[in-house]
Amino acid sequence: MQRRDCHARAADSNFGHSSRLLQGLEAVGGVAVGSRVLGCLVGFGSLLGLPAAAFAHPHVFVEPHVEIVGNAAGEFTALRNVWRMDELFSSSVVVDFDKNANGSLDPDELDAVGETVRQSIAEWGFYTFAEVDGRDVKLTPPDKIHTLFEDGQLIFFFEMPVKEPVDLTRSPVKVSNFDDSFFVAFDFKSADDFQLIDLPATCRKSLHVPDEDEAAKNWMNMIAGIGADEEVPQDQANVYADVLATRLEVSCARPS
Repeated sequence: MQRRDCHARAADSNFGHSSRLLQGLEAVGGVAVGSRVLGCLVGFGSLLGLPAAAFAHPHVFVEPHVEIVGNAAGEFTALRNVWRMDELFSSSVVVDFDKNANGSLDPDELDAVGETVRQSIAEWGFYTFAEVDGRDVKLTPPDKIHTLFEDGQLIFFFEMPVKEPVDLTRSPVKVSNFDDSFFVAFDFKSADDFQLIDLPATCRKSLHVPDEDEAAKNWMNMIAGIGADEEVPQDQANVYADVLATRLEVSCARPS
């Protein structure tokens, strides 16, 4: 499939038409596949019908890009995700969903992939999180996960509106893609992986990348009281994943 055909089809959807990040892919030659983090994508694993034992040796990679959408008043209104999957995972999906055996994925087959993914990862909150003042921001699940097949790779993109707009002139928002069960790993390389859309020029973003060694040491201190024969409680495992997550913080200056 030619790149221009992919983006022409994306533009036909509401998300593709409104997403500046996706529209900009062609200008930069597509989303580059940079450094990758080995992650066990359980939701995507179920897409391929993998047995639970297969998750011990994951071979699925994802490069995420996030749009923080707002309005002229400096309110946070939605998050958009664009995830590019690696060639091996993508080729496996083609094998399972290429019903007419033409070696690619036609529009109806791509729709089937997107719907299967949507159902598979709903249990994990679509790996998409936002936080304000230590509280989770409630996001509306996507009605559809749009799917492209470009240069041998799948691209998933979808939008999650904020249930109640957040005033970023009062409190900053922190956003991220991560999985607190460690089945999914997302590799954010820089603040450029996050884009601000329709927010005022007075809004600023800053990337927070945790020190893995320091995070591990702090977490070990937290669970030091657990006996040698006891398992680490799941909530503590979730805390560890949480402190390791790369986040972007967005705040907006009050109008003068």
